[in-house]
Parts: sequence; C-alpha cells; structure tokens
Amino acid sequence: MASHMKQTPSAAKTQAQPKVGAHEAAGMDIEDIQTETGAAGAGRTKKVLLWAIPLGLVVLLAGAYVGGALYFQTTFLPGTTLDGEDVSLRPTSEVAQEKSSSLDDYQIHVTGKGLDLTVTAEQMGLTCDGDAYVGDALAQANPWAWPVELASTRDLTAEAPVSFDRQKLADVIASAVEQLAAAATVEGHGISYSAERAAFVIDEQALASRLNADLVTDAVAAAIEAGETQVEIGDECAEADADVQAAVDAANALVSSTVSLTLAGTAVAEVDSARIAGWVTIGDDLSVSLDAAAVEEWTRGELSDQLDTVGKDRTYTRPDGVTVTVPGTDPSYGASTYGWSIDGAALAQQIATNVQAGQPSTIDIPCVQTAAQYNPGGQDWGDRYIDVDLTAQHAVFYDGGTVIWEAAITTGQPNLDQETPVGVWMITNRKSRATDGDINLKGPIDPATGQPEWDSHVDFWLGVVGNLVGFHNAPWQSTFGGNIYTYYGSHGCIRMSYASGQGLYNAAQVGDVVVIHK
Repeated sequence: MASHMKQTPSAAKTQAQPKVGAHEAAGMDIEDIQTETGAAGAGRTKKVLLWAIPLGLVVLLAGAYVGGALYFQTTFLPGTTLDGEDVSLRPTSEVAQEKSSSLDDYQIHVTGKGLDLTVTAEQMGLTCDGDAYVGDALAQANPWAWPVELASTRDLTAEAPVSFDRQKLADVIASAVEQLAAAATVEGHGISYSAERAAFVIDEQALASRLNADLVTDAVAAAIEAGETQVEIGDECAEADADVQAAVDAANALVSSTVSLTLAGTAVAEVDSARIAGWVTIGDDLSVSLDAAAVEEWTRGELSDQLDTVGKDRTYTRPDGVTVTVPGTDPSYGASTYGWSIDGAALAQQIATNVQAGQPSTIDIPCVQTAAQYNPGGQDWGDRYIDVDLTAQHAVFYDGGTVIWEAAITTGQPNLDQETPVGVWMITNRKSRATDGDINLKGPIDPATGQPEWDSHVDFWLGVVGNLVGFHNAPWQSTFGGNIYTYYGSHGCIRMSYASGQGLYNAAQVGDVVVIHK
C-alpha cells in the first residue's frame, strides 16, 4: 500500500499537466494571449494622444500670452502716442531716458526791477523723473490685454515729476540781487509818477536796491514749477521803507481822486490822475501836498481858454439858412461880451477840496458869466437874438426861429475908421424919450473947440457895447439901408427910422443877444 502512495517525479509532472490543458480546451495558445494584450495597449495609447495634443497647444498659447504681456510691460504697444509723440514698440527704458534728459537745456530768464538774470538747469539742479513719466503712461494701458490692444490705438498723456535744488536756485538769485543792489544809485526819495499805471511808484533803481532775494526766489520757483521760461518780477518782490511807502500811498490817494467837470449839464473836462499828479509835491522829508496855486493856474489858464467863449469866433446858421462866422474880437472895441466865462479861482478851490477829500467827484463849473448853451465854436446863445448884417445893412430880430422885427439900417462909416464893432454882444440898457426924457448922444470932446464932436437928440436908445455903441433912430436921416453907410455912415452906432426904433424898443429887453457880423 505504501508504495502505491509513493509518487515518482514523472508522476507528479503528469498530474500538473491538466492545468495547461485547460487553455487548450478553450482553443487558445500562448501566442494568442500575447496578441490580445498588445491590442489593448495600442488602444490606450491612441486615447492619450487625443487629449495630449490640445493640452500642448494650450500650454504653448499660455506661454505666448504671458510672454507677450511681459514684453509689453517694457515695450509700448503698437499704435501708441505719448504726449503727441509716436512711441509704438519703443522700449520704455529708452523713452524714460529721453524724458530724463529733456530738461538738460532748460533755462529761465528773470527780468524786472532792474534784474536781468538767466538760470540754467545745471545751476538749479533741475531733474526730470523719466521712469515716473513712463510708469504713469504704462498705468493707462493694459499689457495683459495685448492681443486685443494690438488692433487699437491709444493717445496717452503723462506727468513727468520735475524737481530742482531750491537752495542752489536761491544762491544764484541772492548773488544777482546783491550785485544789483550794490550798483543801484537812488536820487532823492525815489518816487515818481507812472503814466502807464496812473499812480505814483517807487523808481526801478530804488526798488532794485530793495529787492528781497527770498521773494524773488519764490517767484522764480513758481515759474519753474509751471514750466515757464520767462518770469518778470514786480513790486511784490521789493520791500520799500515804511516812510517811502507811506508817501507813495498818500500821493496815490490824491491822484485817485479824479474830478469830472460839467458846464450847463455837459461833461466838458476831466481832472484825471495824470493832471493831479502834476499838482502833487513830495518833499525831501517825504511830506505830500497839493499845490493849490498850480491848480488855479490851470483853471484860469488852459481850462478857461478851452471853455470860455467870450471873445471867441463862432459859426452859426440863421433861420433863413445862411451860415455865418462872427468874429469874437473887434479890432477897435476888443472882445465881444456875450458867452461863457468860468470862475477859475472859485473852481480851483473846489477842485483842491475835492481832491484832498480822497474820492472821485463831479463839479458843475462856477461861472462869472453864462451862456444859453454849451456849444464850443458854435451858437451858444438861444434862438432869441438880433442879427445885424453889416454887409446887407439889415437887422432881424429872431425869436424861436420867427422874425418878430426887422429893419433897414445904417452902420459905421468904414473909410473914417468908425465901423460898427463885430461880435456877439448883449442889450445893456434901453431908453425912450417918452419915459426917460431927453436922450442926448454926444461924441468925444474936440480938443480944438472944447466941445463934443457931435451932439444928437434921439427918441430911442438900446445900448450894445456898454453905452458907447447902440441902436437908435436918426431924425436927421430919411433913408436907410443900401450903401449909405459908405459915405454917410454913423460913428459906429446902428441907425434906423423912428418906426423901426420904436418897434425894436418895444420888442427888445436888456440881456437880449445881438450878433453883429459882415
């Protein structure tokens, strides 16, 4: 029995073979198994390739995008202008360097108050931060959006911080101010009137000697920060002595007190700042006063010549349409008496008072004599007047354009130097024999006889040139007008018939204007 259970090696081998035989029973061998495994692996490889290709493309595109974004952080995008300059695809470092050196040639010219100084960029330590400038520009673009930005344009502006060494600037200015003050020569109080400014100012030389270097530096620094290349300094950079400034202020209070002058409601003259300045006196002790005598010299001189019409030629047109020029002065009798005559002395006092009050004002000019209207060079009397035409030997009394009286007349005889005086006069007195008694016209005393050269009795008298020349009837003469005056003229008076004399006496009043002309 024991040997029966004993297994030889061949027997054991024989017993293991049925396992192999199981595959065979299924109809497969070892080569078939290997073939099956290879086919499955190939399928898996194809699946890996299908999703690996897109992933690779994504990685490549991502790399290109990031690379582009990084590139355009140091290079300007295409289609970019910066402050008007094309910087497309230019390195930012290059643009920054150009900006930093853009102020190397900068300089500022300082003038005013005697100062004439040029300060360069090097002298003031002027610098421009190009990196900040470029950084400001890049902040306005989006390099991460470069794929989209490539198809667009952009116009950028940026600020470039500018700085300078204020102490260096102050040192340059202080040196120039010191030299200017040393060279300035000031005579007297250094105050004068500026027509351009219509005010008293401290002279340039005086201000130059008082320039404040710190104030000048402030003004120049402000101009540099504003990017200016020129700066003119003014009074604000100078310090005047308190007493000098007080004198300037007092004088300017006077010249600012302008006075408007009117005559008959019409503005006729202006006492402006320049004229007042001519009357202002600033003493060596800086006292300020108004020269009243100078004011009166002007009102009684230049202003009177301008406004007075007494004794002035005038041109007018009569109601009948004839234009006449009447002389203001007669060779034998002097200036005629009608017209404007201002009171220069009284006006001067009013002007001085108003100017010293320190406020602009208006004065209606006081007059010694007035006229009906202000019409320089023209008819300054009203529409009621007697027109005496020596050439026509005719007199007409107009009132409101209407003839209320007229007459043929006989005037002074020219060849005896006894012409009737021309000019604009007034009726000074009027008499009639019926109311005033005998009217006796007497001539000058004849030295040879001791008697008047003539002695005539008339019925009506209206004085024109005082009591020397007037209108009167002439009982000794029967006809008037024509050329009678050339051979049988008067001694200067205006003769007429009794009826005409009576008519004029009844129509005229003392003060009525009489215009006598040729």
